[in-house]
Amino acid sequence: MIRPDPKPKKQRAAITDKKLIASWRKAVIERAGNKCEYPGCTVKATQLHAHHFYTRRIVPLRYDLENGIALCAYHHTMGPFAAHKDPDFKDIIIERGARSEAWHQKLIQKKQKIVKTPRPLSWNVLKS
Repeated sequence: MIRPDPKPKKQRAAITDKKLIASWRKAVIERAGNKCEYPGCTVKATQLHAHHFYTRRIVPLRYDLENGIALCAYHHTMGPFAAHKDPDFKDIIIERGARSEAWHQKLIQKKQKIVKTPRPLSWNVLKS
């Protein structure tokens, strides 16, 4: 007697970088109260971008929520003081009170660590 093949086990969805970044983006914007965090900006809920304060190429900070800041399109890429255009952007964020110097120093310490973060751990942190 030939038995039918059992049903294939459900495969878990792959945890991709794209999914992790999307979760990170959502968490950064929610933490900001759905508004641009650039000092003095009043844009809310529309066209918000999550910007990595330090590049996402730095592995220990890639999915770290503390490394994220919510910005409107103007302050992210379009305006003269945009994060991707103004070399003084980081200084402005700290000097005008959007983030503190203590926060910045903590981020620098995290940045300098050599850490290999397993993706499932990062995924669980971002999902909650």
